[in-house]
Amino acid sequence: MTITIYDVAKEAKVSMATVSRVVNNNPNVKEDTRLRVQEVIKKLRYTPNAVARGLASKKTTTIGIVLPDIADLSSAEIVSGIESVANMYKYNIILANSCDDKEIEKNIFASFVSKQVDGIIYLGHSLSDSSKNYLQDIQIPVVLAGNLGTDSDFYAVNIDYEKAAYDVTKEFLAKGSKNISLVIDKYESQKTQRLIKGYKDALASEKVEFKPQNIIDGYRTYKESNKLYKALSNIDSEVVITMFDEVALAIMQQALDLGVSIPGDLQILSLENTKLINMTRPKISSVFQPIFDIGAVSMRVLTKIIDIEKAKRKGEEIDEVELEEFNVKENEMNLPYRIVHRQTTK
Repeated sequence: MTITIYDVAKEAKVSMATVSRVVNNNPNVKEDTRLRVQEVIKKLRYTPNAVARGLASKKTTTIGIVLPDIADLSSAEIVSGIESVANMYKYNIILANSCDDKEIEKNIFASFVSKQVDGIIYLGHSLSDSSKNYLQDIQIPVVLAGNLGTDSDFYAVNIDYEKAAYDVTKEFLAKGSKNISLVIDKYESQKTQRLIKGYKDALASEKVEFKPQNIIDGYRTYKESNKLYKALSNIDSEVVITMFDEVALAIMQQALDLGVSIPGDLQILSLENTKLINMTRPKISSVFQPIFDIGAVSMRVLTKIIDIEKAKRKGEEIDEVELEEFNVKENEMNLPYRIVHRQTTK
């Protein structure tokens, strides 16, 4: 049986990051911990990965980025923003595609630890509890880009999803629409929960009855949504607010194929705002969120966190107000957004 870095960490009762530091002669390890890990390495006859050691021994700074889907337009634009700042500060980037699979994701995190990345930017749709606990244990700085953690576990850069959903719903209500549907991905994600809350609060503010059937969950891609319009027509939706552009496009094309007037009979607005919305005819209305900037700011926040952690390890005095220039509140930073009406809304 092959002995892995995980086996050594478990036996020595330390994190995998600590084992990696010992293997690569990193000075930031207590002497008694170093000796204990070395004893376990000898006992288990662990042979470190030569490639990983070579990468770690170079005097470079590396960031690991976890993508849920390498073909996702939103993720690609966020990565462009990350890269723009990473190049500015001379950081290398390792991209990893999880295929939205939690097991693959766990392996990616372990790989990042073995490569001694200095920080991680997570673009996945939601962190599982096991991944969250693992990331806390390895003590590598983490920033969530375009999504949310729970209980301020990690720094997150996004827009105020709750307020965005509230503002959009409220605007449609003010214009006379009452039967408004919300098409989301998964109920369990923090992002989705906030969208639902904003939507419900807007209905309540105008004393419009909330209908559970008007929240339709489980849709993210064009392919998944190829029969979604039928479900919406069955509940007589006047307005559809979607979480993703591909879903909005699928609904629009199905409706148009059936002779439905857009925006006359059905209005559609997406909360995502990738480049796709300007490539359709008619052009899809959206909440304009600065996707590129979410990536750029995530990277800049991560560099600040890394600098603070390095200074702490050196015993230098640190004033963590350095992060205040980003207006970070409770580990979350919200960038500005606006509602843009194009050709699918009145």
